[in-house]
Amino acid sequence: MLAWISRRFLGYLFVEITGFSPERFLNMCNVHEIELWKVNNSGQSYRFFMTVPGFRKIKPLVRKSKVRLRVLKKFGLPFFLHRNRKRKLYAAGCLFFFLILYSLSLFLWDIEFEGNQRYTYDTLLRFCESVEIRYGMKKSNINCTVLEESLRTEFPEITWVSARVSGTRLLVKIKENEVLSAIPIKDDSPCDLIAQKDGTITSMIVRSGVPMVKVGDQVEKGQILVSGTLPVVDDSETIMNIHYIHSDADIRAKTEYHYNHKIPLFKQVDMETGRIRKGHYIRVSPFSFLLILPRPAGTSWKRTTEETQLHLFQNFYLPIHLGKITAKEYVSYERPYTEKEKKELAEHMNEDIQKKLMEKGVQILGNHVKILDNESLCQIAIDLATEEPLGQSEAVEIQTTDEPEETNKTNERN
Repeated sequence: MLAWISRRFLGYLFVEITGFSPERFLNMCNVHEIELWKVNNSGQSYRFFMTVPGFRKIKPLVRKSKVRLRVLKKFGLPFFLHRNRKRKLYAAGCLFFFLILYSLSLFLWDIEFEGNQRYTYDTLLRFCESVEIRYGMKKSNINCTVLEESLRTEFPEITWVSARVSGTRLLVKIKENEVLSAIPIKDDSPCDLIAQKDGTITSMIVRSGVPMVKVGDQVEKGQILVSGTLPVVDDSETIMNIHYIHSDADIRAKTEYHYNHKIPLFKQVDMETGRIRKGHYIRVSPFSFLLILPRPAGTSWKRTTEETQLHLFQNFYLPIHLGKITAKEYVSYERPYTEKEKKELAEHMNEDIQKKLMEKGVQILGNHVKILDNESLCQIAIDLATEEPLGQSEAVEIQTTDEPEETNKTNERN
């Protein structure tokens, strides 16, 4: 690699020799350590490449070996500059190009996060912007140590952060905690357990509090299931005092869910015609330039884009985005839903509802789906029989009593 760069920087030649003893010339070049490569014998002459410094040393060797030497081609930077010595604008353009590259290398054009699973890329990027780290800022203004400390402070689940600037990119490696960072604080405040929906109690285990219902009872939304008010009575059943405790119980009940979703009788269908327009665009934030034929009047098109950020090396990213545009023409029309489509839509809705309920700990005991049509719309009715935990904490209203103050009356002395 070093020899390749040296040859192009100092220049090299493609040479042809003919004459009395070309083999002797080649041997003398070898003795004097003059570099020759790609030597080719055409029968009447030898052709090879040699460096410009080596060419300056071979004059005495040419006389001794009685050969004739002819330069066929010249390569390298010295000859390139000599050929373009009068093209001042070309030289100025090259110089301006490298000045622009140098100026761009002073700024940040890409931010990459690695190892983040719990926190999304957009979340971390918004945080970086909040601490004044964003695209287009000077790399010299980035303090990686401060950024690492800020990320660990703002996001407790991040246990290790490594940030570094490479080229025009900010590379942030993150390691998240796989276990709970803190033990939840137990709530001991006085409260009742109330029913968050109507249902029939199927099981009930009370750990603290006064049960107000029993298994088999029908309860309504808002009804107290376990009371956190514990009265203290004497032998005559007179309430002497009241204690307030935190109610705790495992209660399950049979419940029902009813969903009604209305859809129009006709659905809009987009059908592609087969006509396609392709183009390109370049985006230099905040400006963009489109290179695509305009769409004909009165037509509808769906457009998709593929975008890549331009970079010279692995970590030398530029603020230039190149994209490809593909537009497909389509026509829209309305047609009635088929019976198969209605059933598929109802099944999809049913599965989606059941999935959301099971994520909340609701057990599905049975379901019934009905499709009802009338003149204006289609109605999908979903009835679910379920069993789920019942009992929602509600703070107890603590009643306070004012005790009369005792006063001591004394007689004034005369």
